[in-house]
Amino acid sequence: MKKLHELGQNFLTDSFVAEKIAEAAGILADDKVWEIGPGTGILTEAILAYKPKLTAFELDGRLIPVLSKMFPDRLQLIHADILKVDWDELTQDAPIKLLSNLPYQITSPLLALIEKHHKSFSTIVLMLQKEVGQRLAAKAGTKAYGAITLRMRLIFDIETLLEVPAELFDPVPKVDSVVLRFTQRACPPPLKNLKMFYRLVQLGFTSRRKTLRNNLKSEFSAEQLQWLEAQSGISLSRRAESLNEAEFITLADLL
Repeated sequence: MKKLHELGQNFLTDSFVAEKIAEAAGILADDKVWEIGPGTGILTEAILAYKPKLTAFELDGRLIPVLSKMFPDRLQLIHADILKVDWDELTQDAPIKLLSNLPYQITSPLLALIEKHHKSFSTIVLMLQKEVGQRLAAKAGTKAYGAITLRMRLIFDIETLLEVPAELFDPVPKVDSVVLRFTQRACPPPLKNLKMFYRLVQLGFTSRRKTLRNNLKSEFSAEQLQWLEAQSGISLSRRAESLNEAEFITLADLL
């Protein structure tokens, strides 16, 4: 079957990796599970070995009859764009475990939806482009560390499980992949204003080469920033990538 470039199709060909992804989700019989983009069904098969209640979302209409024939009466197969379905309605059966060999091109909007509906998912295991995976798991002070790191790790504990070389996909992509596991953070830090935290993080990383002061002065006066620096004890001459979560929270709470 010809892969559609516009759908970002790179099908996993290694059943061992598929089994590791399914195993990492800790699926029990009758668990509610979502799979996004089952493709040729290699991960679907590994998931179904645990006998969950599986719902799979596939955008490519050519694959619907193939998957239906492979797994008759073993899953609920939805022919739809996962970015356009009604997540509020579909997540009413929470908690849900989510697994996917994620098409690279929908990574950012899909992560935004997961962030918005995070309380509905007990465990998430995603195979992502390696560069994106490194950003999500990055530590403060590294080049990969950024706004998406802080936003997602505010709500999830994120583990890197394994790296997957490009050669294990068909067609072979130009980059390697990585498998990450997301679990609900047991004790999320208290925040006075979540929107202010998000705004501060966004502003802080507007230009990575600029200091916090230069990035924040578009919305705050020099007097406000001077007060913020004095009250927090955090130098605004630093770049955003050097601040850890606790320091961003301190600044956000003061603002």
